[in-house]
Amino acid sequence: MRMKKLISLSLIELDQHYKISKNKYLLKHTKDETVPFFALIAVLATMIIIYFPFYLDFIRVNLEYYSLKNIEPLFVAEFIMITGFIGFFLGAFVLIGEFFLKKDMKLLITLPLKPSEVILGKLSVVLCDQMIISLIFLLPALIYFGIYNHLSIGYYLSMILVVLFSQIFPVLLVLVFILPISHLFKKLKNKELILYILTSLLMVLALIYIFSSKDIFFIVATNPQDMPDIYINPQGIFSRLAWIYPPAFLGAKSLINTNIYRFTWTIAFIGFHIILLTLSLYIGEKLYYSTYVNFLEASTSAEKKASKNIDLLFNKALSPNKALLKREWLYFLKTPSFSVNGFTNVLIFPGLCILLAIIDAGIGINLQKELVGPLIKIKMFLVVFISAIAGSLSGLSYSCFSREGKFIKELKVLPITSSQIVISKFLHIMQLSSIGIISGALIGYILFNLNFLEFINVLTFSIIISIFFNLLQMLIDAFKPTFDWDNPQKAMKQNANGLFSILVIFGILILLGFLYYYISIYFDLHFVLIISSCIFVIFDILLYKLLKNRTTKLLKED
Repeated sequence: MRMKKLISLSLIELDQHYKISKNKYLLKHTKDETVPFFALIAVLATMIIIYFPFYLDFIRVNLEYYSLKNIEPLFVAEFIMITGFIGFFLGAFVLIGEFFLKKDMKLLITLPLKPSEVILGKLSVVLCDQMIISLIFLLPALIYFGIYNHLSIGYYLSMILVVLFSQIFPVLLVLVFILPISHLFKKLKNKELILYILTSLLMVLALIYIFSSKDIFFIVATNPQDMPDIYINPQGIFSRLAWIYPPAFLGAKSLINTNIYRFTWTIAFIGFHIILLTLSLYIGEKLYYSTYVNFLEASTSAEKKASKNIDLLFNKALSPNKALLKREWLYFLKTPSFSVNGFTNVLIFPGLCILLAIIDAGIGINLQKELVGPLIKIKMFLVVFISAIAGSLSGLSYSCFSREGKFIKELKVLPITSSQIVISKFLHIMQLSSIGIISGALIGYILFNLNFLEFINVLTFSIIISIFFNLLQMLIDAFKPTFDWDNPQKAMKQNANGLFSILVIFGILILLGFLYYYISIYFDLHFVLIISSCIFVIFDILLYKLLKNRTTKLLKED
């Protein structure tokens, strides 16, 4: 009976999370919903077609090097480990949103369910989300490994278990960290923000440990051909982490052994995760419900306070534009899911560039010269690429209306025009995006040794093209907003508009890169960027007008 109840709870959670029943109904009865659905499928198919050949070639090259060094088991271990790390970094905030910010707990907490059963139901949702990572990164590598070595059916059976269990350890690791921390600070006023900050700190410490240790590479390379030796060096930190990261160690053992040894290691692999799950459920049984009640009370109080703050904003002697802009910042900062994701997104890409530069200097290879050398003649555009990505992927643009949620009704009744709403949202987005634009341009200025004139030209074009991308993403969200979310993460991290936006932005930048590469043969890139700036200014004006008209229609809809 308990198992039947748990399965039903998990299926209901999954149905509600992915809106399966609702989408089936809409696709069947509403023709307008079929276009976004098939467009999403087309986007995913395009990404797979583009991604798969490159990734398969990457797997093939690496496996050949591992085979040459006769350390093939390390190939399996490292792919399991790296997939787990990706799951850890991408799943931490999703788990917080699912466990502490989702409104369905108001109902679940009143039902005759144990905390452990609710935790299992919510874990099923988080793990399903995280499984996408394993299907993209881990599954192709393990399938190719089996085909390459002509392994038996027993390998593929163990492989299925390894893939299915691959995200349990990183998710439970975050959960075991979050439950005591959230309980410890449950009485504090800004507990949600503290939880995000401490989780971010945990991820930062993990990154520092992985990438900033002097032991990352023991082999000092003198040319690019030595890179494979560096990557698969058995004494390096990645290799050592693979053996101290339990799922990687146990998973590799269950895959590379045969017969009774494979069965034994597979049982050990499963048993390890069951023990960790039992520990997590024990902690959750003691701490989860009492902590959530405090979060719920704080959330209700925050909503009432936010409503009062809006009244105060528009009662003060402020112009409508200033009041709307303050409203945007108020909602953004008062919702840690939005503020943490927003600030993280604008800084993560410049941070990755700095990280690569540090690794480049640390291992003794001038990767910038070797890998970027053929593109050095369009170095100005490469800086634009860094700056535009940093300034366009804050997550605020493609969720500008979705983040309103139920407060969209507030905008509809306020005595303001659609242009004032668009301008306030746009200014808020650009104020945050400017952090990414300027930091990206400065990092590119340092990495590529630009002179002052080049820097000004690059910064100008970066601002203009970032305006274009942000307006384009706002337009995407205006056509297909998501208002009925009960978890702030769904408005940003889990918003399908983000997938469209990322594909469009990278697609346009890659096409521009090819175009500028060939044009630079005949024209000076300074001149090309100036002309491009003028063209994109026109595009910006056109997009603004389209966005204003669409916003007017959106506010008139029921």
